[in-house]
Formats: sequence, structure tokens, C-alpha cells
Amino acid sequence: MRIVELNETVESMPAPHIVGDSAPMRELLETVARIGPQDITVLVRGETGTGKELIASLLHAHSGRSSGPLVRFNCAAIPGDLAEAELFGHARGAFTGADRARQGFFTRADGGTLVLDEVGELPMAVQAKLLRALQEGEIQQVGTGRVERVNVRVVACTNRDLAAEASRGRFRMDLYYRIAVVELIVPPLRSHREDIPALAREFARRYGKRFGKPDVCLGPSLIDALCEEDWPGNVRELENTVARAVALASGGEIDVEVLSGPQAKPSTDQEGDPRLDNALSLRDRLALIERRMIVRMLATVRGNRSHAAKRLGMSRSALIDRLNKYGLGARAKSSVESSAP
Repeated sequence: MRIVELNETVESMPAPHIVGDSAPMRELLETVARIGPQDITVLVRGETGTGKELIASLLHAHSGRSSGPLVRFNCAAIPGDLAEAELFGHARGAFTGADRARQGFFTRADGGTLVLDEVGELPMAVQAKLLRALQEGEIQQVGTGRVERVNVRVVACTNRDLAAEASRGRFRMDLYYRIAVVELIVPPLRSHREDIPALAREFARRYGKRFGKPDVCLGPSLIDALCEEDWPGNVRELENTVARAVALASGGEIDVEVLSGPQAKPSTDQEGDPRLDNALSLRDRLALIERRMIVRMLATVRGNRSHAAKRLGMSRSALIDRLNKYGLGARAKSSVESSAP
């Protein structure tokens, strides 16, 4: 499943495959199937990492607009003073840096669905103009007096309780009522743990194919360990954990014992990390193994981050993110040279 970002537009796409046979997920998916064909605005609410964007995509796939574009706008990723220009478009010279005219996201989504991710992050001034676009079906580009009609279905996503935010004056109440014609709640993973095994196996299959390890699978002990976790980051955190396990595995069945076996334990504690043992959570074990692999690889390539990233199968920016996450950062080269086994 792809969500359209920036200037990319997809005219049609298949319905996303969502794994989940628990009662909460069946109820959610049945509701999506019922309201998808009805051309109404929907608010999808849930914790970070629950898969709100997939539900939005599924609503599009079930709608009469499925052959039209599906466009995603991340309200949290755009500075407030640029959000209006990005949503509605702007004329050349409308503001400093606007060296050319640009279509807005509403125009790109004409005839299809516009997903407003983290809609609660929009500034109040932009919320007022969004309300007009939803009520009147009209937008006005920044820097022009021209009014343009658009035919767009909006699906808004948020991890906030917008009703509570509106009651505190942090979100427009009239806009809340306009976007929450139907409000869907995506359940956190801890409330449907019975779906964890199927989700984990699907992620293992997907990343095994991506990493060139088609025979990889998750052993019973690892599945049990995954089911015991609370997953505050929800499905996204589970996916990242399984992806890391597959990346670190040599192939075949991955059991939790493999992650804490002798081959994963260092002979000394030079790097300042806690020792791998059964007292650590699964996520901590995987993170510690990953950190040691990165440290040793950097030592092998004498601190060359580009070479290390290539040999580890990740981008250079992803490697830098990991270095910062594990407290290496700018000290990476000297750290690996002093702590390499």
C-alpha cells in the first residue's frame, strides 16, 4: 500500500491488506466497509502507530472515488505559516521563496480522497479556511483572488481527542463537527493481542522477501515473547521490531534464545551497555544486538559511515539516526576504534 506524498498522484490502487481477525478489528473493518461507499467526511482517531493511514486508504478503496487519486497531507510536517499554501496552492511571488506557482493538495486530490494526517496540528487560521473548503467545496490560492471549486472527500486522522481539544479552545468546534460526521477509533494493539502472531508473521514474510531471506520465519518462543510486550508504539513498533529481528538473523527460524545466546553476548562490557540476559525485554535485546553490530561494522570500515551503512543494508541517514539513538553520534569513529572487540 502506498500513500501519495508531495507531488505524487496515484489514479487507482488496490485495497490495502489489513491483518486482524480479533473482535475489535472485525468490528472496525465492517464499519469501514459500510461507510466507505458513502461520500461523507470521516475522522479516524487512534494512538500513534495503530494504522490510521491504512484505515483511511481502505475507506478510499471502498468508495466510489477509488479510481481517483488518494493524496496524503501531513499537517504536522509543514510549518504553520506554509500549511495554507501547501493545502490550497499559491501564486508565483505570493510569499518569499515562492518562485513559481504551485498546485495545492486539494487540487491534486480533485475527484478523489484527501487524507489529512494529524489534522489537530493545523493552525487556527488554516482551520477556518479548511472549514470553508469542506462546507462550500471552494478553495482560494494564496496570492490570488481566484476561487476554485474542488470535488474532494476528506478523511482526517489524529491521535488527539479533538472533542476535548475543541472544548478547551485548541481546535475549532465547528470544524470538529464538520470532519467528524463519522468518527472511527482504531484500537491500540494491546486491546487485540490475539492479532500479534498473524501480524508478526506477515511482517517477517514481508521483510524476509525485502532482505533476501525468503526462508526466514518466527519461532514459537519469539512469537510468545512478542505477545507478552505492551507495544506502546502499537503496530508500527511491532513491525519495526520484527524488521530488525529479520535483518539481524541469518535466515531460517528465529527464536528468542537466538537473540540472547552466546553468539550475541560480548565478552566484556567495554561499550557501556547492559549485558544481554533474560531480564532484558525483547526490544532491548534487539536494540542491544543492533548497536553492537553497528559499532563493530564501523570499526571494521574505520569509521566510514557510508561504507558501514552499505554493508549493514541501510541508508546513511538511517545509520546516523541509529548512532544518535544509541548515544554514539559525533563520537562514532573514536568510539568504535576504542571499543571494537
